[in-house]
Amino acid sequence: MAVALINGVNYSWADIKLVLFGVPVIGITKISYKNKQNKTNNYGYGNQPISRGYGQIEPEGSIDIYQDELRRIIAAAPNRDPLQIGMFDIPVLFGNNLASTSRDILRSCEFLEEGVEAAQNDTKLIVTLPLIIGKIDHL
Repeated sequence: MAVALINGVNYSWADIKLVLFGVPVIGITKISYKNKQNKTNNYGYGNQPISRGYGQIEPEGSIDIYQDELRRIIAAAPNRDPLQIGMFDIPVLFGNNLASTSRDILRSCEFLEEGVEAAQNDTKLIVTLPLIIGKIDHL
């Protein structure tokens, strides 16, 4: 059964708000996150599966932000090192008003890498920050 869209409009990039360290981030160009779980068929007699085994759930993700946004994070980080920032949650809000907003919360996040990549004729510098995520809550 089809679900009616809120006000006839589907979510778009303009409807996503991301909050880092309690502050809405406007210098973000991409967010990516997912859960992955290993599932395998278990075999016994014959050549057909007799049950299924479920492995651990592995959340993963990353954010792409402008270099100047990363510089602000570095300035506030312990020893000016974003890899030393302790675990933090990232609320991701979907919707253009409070009545229709749903959200995901990326729990217990930490940055895995930070660096810079720039080339001649770049008109903006965007940095990808891979994340380790403890859990993804869909609220």
